[in-house]
Amino acid sequence: MLKHLKWFAVALIAVAVPLRAQNPTAPSPPAAKTGKGQILGVVVDSLNRRYLSGADIVIEGGKTAVETDSLGRFKIDSLRPGTYQVGVFHPLLDTLGITLLTQQFRVGADSTSMVILAVPPAAGLIRRSCSVQSGPLGASAVIGHVMDPETLQPVARAEVSIAWIELEISKAVGMRRTPRLVRDTTDASGAFSICALPSSLEATLQARRGSAVTAEIPISLGNKPIELVVRTILLSAADSGAKIGKASVSGRVLLDGSPTNAGSRVELAGTDIVAMTNEKGEFSMRNLPSGSKLLVVRHLGFVPQDVPVDLSSREEKRVTVTLPKFVAVMDPVLVTARRSVALDQVGFSKRRKSAFGTFIGPDRLENMHPFQVTDILRLVPGIRINYGPDGETVSSTRDAMGGGCVQYYVDDMPFLEMSPGDVNHFVSGGEVVAVEVYQGYSTPAQYMRAGASCTTIVLWTRFKIRG
Repeated sequence: MLKHLKWFAVALIAVAVPLRAQNPTAPSPPAAKTGKGQILGVVVDSLNRRYLSGADIVIEGGKTAVETDSLGRFKIDSLRPGTYQVGVFHPLLDTLGITLLTQQFRVGADSTSMVILAVPPAAGLIRRSCSVQSGPLGASAVIGHVMDPETLQPVARAEVSIAWIELEISKAVGMRRTPRLVRDTTDASGAFSICALPSSLEATLQARRGSAVTAEIPISLGNKPIELVVRTILLSAADSGAKIGKASVSGRVLLDGSPTNAGSRVELAGTDIVAMTNEKGEFSMRNLPSGSKLLVVRHLGFVPQDVPVDLSSREEKRVTVTLPKFVAVMDPVLVTARRSVALDQVGFSKRRKSAFGTFIGPDRLENMHPFQVTDILRLVPGIRINYGPDGETVSSTRDAMGGGCVQYYVDDMPFLEMSPGDVNHFVSGGEVVAVEVYQGYSTPAQYMRAGASCTTIVLWTRFKIRG
């Protein structure tokens, strides 16, 4: 497990150089001697292969503090001659459970001391955090802490899990999908470490304790032999069924190549909270439950994005999201093959064999050329398309008045209509590649909502079922 340890700078260079301006073309008079010294330095993030910007630099027990710039640089002036030690504080270091310090060194009068500090690389951190550093799957890891979003206190005995689908294709087995799930339990400091993972991994990370559970947070491990993801997870003590709270999030949604940024839909997954962006792409959501959550951002004709957010009433979360324009350019045969695999992965093909619902697959939809979602739903028994001043709406014929409730899932996420017919405004018929429709209690467990027996419509789009 992770422990909070001191990690000393990998390099420290102390040089006594005169404090004077440098001018290669014309000599300048030496700077007046003040009897004071200065420290120049840089902090390198070896883990992520970049400079560590926005880190707090503290010396002498916090008497002097500055912040690193975008290139990880810092400068501390007007120091009395003496012995100093430089420390670095940053959220990344907090998550890693380490303190970055230099050894003590001497700063002389009218001199400059230069220091270089570095966050340890992935291999070193994994050696410190993982008792088993490699296995049959690989030598990568995901480590971090689970914290309470309101008190920032560690959450002990929380279960942290990583889930992914392993896809194997060979002549011997054909195509085999193997679900993988690896768990760890946080210690008294809230630390967890999940080790011996494969590289080139797209997975989800989730924490739970009792009835409290976070969203499934997307994570990605690169393709190097040893990769490390570091993540702090906020797990509220409240029941995960809580739909409101005191947290908030705001930001902008930018539409790539569009003259306007208006009309994007931002949803907080697992709740009925939805916001629409204004002309500038701005949105704001209030009274949200705290914890590590997921925003789902959609706009018709653009690739949807899932955005992890750590929500707390302590401060408002700000995000900026760019939605790229969706462009289909692949060969149709290759698209069909890949979509078939993708539908297998999300369980569509397996549920279709159960015959408990109505299923419309890619082969049938390609011959329909639907313009709106309602053009597809006209084919489904038990569904009624109604015509109103705001366009076409959908209802169930399960009751005598034909007003039975309907609930939607789009790409496996709940979709709440802000007004009747909204589904036509945010998903076009041409984007749908598969449809599942279930009546009442024939609905699979993952699409059931507590206390409701509505007709459930599950839409799979090109953005999820990619070719």
